[in-house]
Amino acid sequence: MHPLAGKSKKRASFDELLLAGISAVADKGIDHTNVSDVASTSGVSRPTFYTYFGDMNGFYAEVWLRYGREWLDSQIEGATPLDESIDQVLLEIFSASRRIPEVLEVVQPDFERWWEEQTDGDDLAQQRLVWKLGFKLGYKLGKRITPKAELGLPIAGFLELPDNAMSLPFLAGLGKVTPDLLPPMAGLTLDDDSVESKLTMAAIEVIATSGVAAASMTRIARRARVSTGTVYPRFKNSELLVQSSFTAAIANIVGKNVQIVAERGLGIDEYALTVNAGYGENRKVWRNFRTEMHIEAAHNPELAAFMVPGFEKAAKFLEDSFTEFGLPAPLVAGIAWFLHSHAIGISLIYNVLPSVDAIDYRIMARWMVSQLPK
Repeated sequence: MHPLAGKSKKRASFDELLLAGISAVADKGIDHTNVSDVASTSGVSRPTFYTYFGDMNGFYAEVWLRYGREWLDSQIEGATPLDESIDQVLLEIFSASRRIPEVLEVVQPDFERWWEEQTDGDDLAQQRLVWKLGFKLGYKLGKRITPKAELGLPIAGFLELPDNAMSLPFLAGLGKVTPDLLPPMAGLTLDDDSVESKLTMAAIEVIATSGVAAASMTRIARRARVSTGTVYPRFKNSELLVQSSFTAAIANIVGKNVQIVAERGLGIDEYALTVNAGYGENRKVWRNFRTEMHIEAAHNPELAAFMVPGFEKAAKFLEDSFTEFGLPAPLVAGIAWFLHSHAIGISLIYNVLPSVDAIDYRIMARWMVSQLPK
């Protein structure tokens, strides 16, 4: 029997339109699908679409209202997965919701309620959820960029933090995370005062606030306070400027992370404290820029291929640091890619639930190390 059998004609038409739109978004991406795409895929007129949704942002809000809770439930280990296209589109909606007010106003309260139901205010339950969900969401975004994201999957098996964790010797007496413990996390800045650097930083900022699709040459030039004619002798098109912005951003952040490690070392607690510190305002542009580049690259193979070497360099830095720390050599690549995915995923969670910045990430980090094969 057709899944819409027995429903009213109006309800069936609405659901069918949602599914047709989801198919279009899964193909083109949240920032490249327009009303005509959905109307064409569904066979309805544009006026009918506008009657139901108003605009694409209204459509995304309705998709969330219809499938959001089901999507969240499907992220829990052992839950029945959703159709791949629905899962992908809901992930993009969740990831981009921070910059779409009509979407955030339905996503945020749903996620807050769901989080409370899953954790019931229990600190260890929040530990498990922020690590498991963070990795899962980040992995789903990352695997569309590089298959190396799969290296992190085995490490996710070490997240079963027990209810009596705080009585274990290596966690007993662990104090609270206080501001004086956090490493200073310098933000993403380009110190060079050249026109090229101004344009590159402007591109990074536009992408971080509005997404790659919004990074037109005109808008970037306006933000950099230069004329559009100044851009073209330096960058032939917006695609090259986006690529340049990624190269500059990841080199800048990796360089600053290397400096932190040089000054403080990189042990397990030190890494965990950088997670807490990474939620700070200084890293906001980088967090959101990285998210937006992933959203775009999921539907842009050329951009994805361009980004891979940068992420591999960042992962290699973690591999070398953890090898020096003494973690098992066969596992360091998996640990690096696990943490890569987790960092992306917790940024998504933080944008909807800022209170996760108060979680003590040292607890799970110490637990994971205790579980690794010697």
